[in-house]
Amino acid sequence: MSYEHYSVVDCDGHIVESIPEFAEFMSERIKGHALKPARNRQGVFPSLDGMHFALHEGKSTAKKRVTASEYRPGSAEDWLAFLDRAKIERTVLFTSEGLSVGFLQVPRYAVEVCRAYNDYVYHRFAKLSDRLRPMALIPMQDVPAAVRELRRSITDLALAGAMLPSTGLPLHLGHETYWPIYEEAEKLGCALAVHGGANLEGAGLNTFTNFTASHILHHPIPLMVAMISFIYHGILDRFPNLRVAFMEGGCGWLASILDRAERDENYFDSHDQPRLKCIEYLAGGRILIGCEGSESALACLAKRVGIRPFAYASDYPHEVDLPAAQHEIEEIAERDDLTDEEKQAVLADNAKRFFKL
Repeated sequence: MSYEHYSVVDCDGHIVESIPEFAEFMSERIKGHALKPARNRQGVFPSLDGMHFALHEGKSTAKKRVTASEYRPGSAEDWLAFLDRAKIERTVLFTSEGLSVGFLQVPRYAVEVCRAYNDYVYHRFAKLSDRLRPMALIPMQDVPAAVRELRRSITDLALAGAMLPSTGLPLHLGHETYWPIYEEAEKLGCALAVHGGANLEGAGLNTFTNFTASHILHHPIPLMVAMISFIYHGILDRFPNLRVAFMEGGCGWLASILDRAERDENYFDSHDQPRLKCIEYLAGGRILIGCEGSESALACLAKRVGIRPFAYASDYPHEVDLPAAQHEIEEIAERDDLTDEEKQAVLADNAKRFFKL
């Protein structure tokens, strides 16, 4: 492998939940729902949208995936095998089913299922190895409960931080309703991460009928909305030590935001602007963006804002299998438009610093 002299940390891998294992940590009130026969079960979490389903299931033209082990893909055992075979030190792990947690409309259920999820990933992943660092789910439908669950997840379970859903909530993430959550995260010194997953309602994507067309847009657009809301609705000013990541949209979308922000900084009154310029928040180390090795925009963005905001993300075992992950790491290691120091920052150092690994 061409990257053997680099250390590698994955800032965005995925747990694939075992519903029977997950249900062991649920209250009796919701466990029965989770364990209904598959033909009747609607899911522990809502569907992401009308696009995400097994499009290629059973098709002979589908590419054969090479997973890291004989264990269930996305299980803790499979993840440890993946880290060993891909020569990755550790990974920050996000949910699969719970990417749609923002769509839950019953606050009491959201509170119970998030608590159960956090207990599940602590006992089945985090306790198995400190190389597996799960991110918590918090019930943002009930802000005081979300604050309590964030505190429990960090102080009692020592999880890596908490995920914020990029879609589904009734208010944008910068809204004052959610500020107590950000205040608590700053006090705890933990990271938050907005994770793409579903189509953003109201943006027209939920009317698409072509999966590839939707897929090009449904990750980065919600991340763009979230980042602008954090900067321009004052969260990063009010909570100067808060750290926020933006996952699974690549990094190319950032160029468009910077161009528009720089133009507006010159044309609009200062009372409607944050304290710093958009580019200064990015250069300051409080924002992290997951990226893939093949993104041509990475080098251009690094020259513009510095290398600190960018970190390697595997997405295993979703779209990427073991050979694909190895190939993407090699792509970063072999780039001729980044220095060795910049490659090391993307492959490991930025994620280590941001998530305090």
